Amino acid sequence: MKVLHIVQHLNIGGLEKMAVSLLEQSRFCNETRIAALEGDKDTCLSNWPQLKSLNDKLDFLEKRERFDYQAVNKLVDLIDTHNIRVVHSHHIGPMLYACLACLKRPDVQHVSTVHDAWYLSGIKSRFITKVLNTLSPVHWIADADVVAHDFYAQTSIRPQETILNGIDCKKFAPINRDYARYQLGLPKSAKIVGCAARLELGKGHEDLIDALKTLPNNHHIVFAGQGSLDASLKAKVNSLKLESRVHFLGCVHNMEVFYSAIDVFCLFSQREGMPLTILEAMACGTPIVASDVGGIKEVLTQKQGVLLSRLQKQQIPNAIEKALMIEAGQAIRSHALSIAQIKDMSRKYDQLYCGITA
Repeated sequence: MKVLHIVQHLNIGGLEKMAVSLLEQSRFCNETRIAALEGDKDTCLSNWPQLKSLNDKLDFLEKRERFDYQAVNKLVDLIDTHNIRVVHSHHIGPMLYACLACLKRPDVQHVSTVHDAWYLSGIKSRFITKVLNTLSPVHWIADADVVAHDFYAQTSIRPQETILNGIDCKKFAPINRDYARYQLGLPKSAKIVGCAARLELGKGHEDLIDALKTLPNNHHIVFAGQGSLDASLKAKVNSLKLESRVHFLGCVHNMEVFYSAIDVFCLFSQREGMPLTILEAMACGTPIVASDVGGIKEVLTQKQGVLLSRLQKQQIPNAIEKALMIEAGQAIRSHALSIAQIKDMSRKYDQLYCGITA
């Protein structure tokens, strides 16, 4: 089965990690590729060196700004060159280009995973999704039940099924906390709250910094990720005189070390689908504090952490203290293993590919 995943870019993020995981774990991995609409291979491999082992399976269409019909032609060329039978798009941009390519190659099946539905709040996005689905039928998959519900409410298109995101639970497993902190240069005795997300609006970084002001001095925050808010967040930390208690690590490649180094993982986003970081942290046995958005409530219970309304940012300090009282370790990890193993996700997608091409 020859499958081509299509993503907007190959910057490190949950959606991109999922596509890479599907390539690596699929029983069709030898015939699976990933195409990024934006970016180039050299930059990608520099920022995400783990992908070097997949070098010959990565394609970059180098799409220009706004709509670029040449990218459609490049995608069609990839389909023809590699005899692709299934294109699997992730999010609206890749979905658009995949639909147009499938109009030219109607024998190719199109699977599209809906990672969240917030983008459909705009009339234009809803219109594009509905029209393309009519012109070039799509096999829609949601990564959480709430995403499936919201997608249907906005488009009247019912996803074929929900396939929960999965993680590599062999990779994401706890290691010695002191050794993890040593590797990352973090204080050995502090209570550390970690957040792994791109430094962009809507991910709750500022709310977490504000929460630190009311927490005891032995509480620290560590951020893993890069983004456009890097300078402004650091300026905020300095203005509050918290620079000794806030640590910016930038891009962390061995995230199991990050999750093992912290006492609580906090993701107070304004919107999410099914964030892999929540599942990864739990697989490392780490308690969670999260905003009740997207599919997080489908995987997080009181035994693993604390769920807050996204309007309850003033409750973040109390939630962190509650999470610190939850016993970290095997019980949390076992929950993650029971609901989100990558082998289960990959198996379900493989079955889907086979079913729609039979």
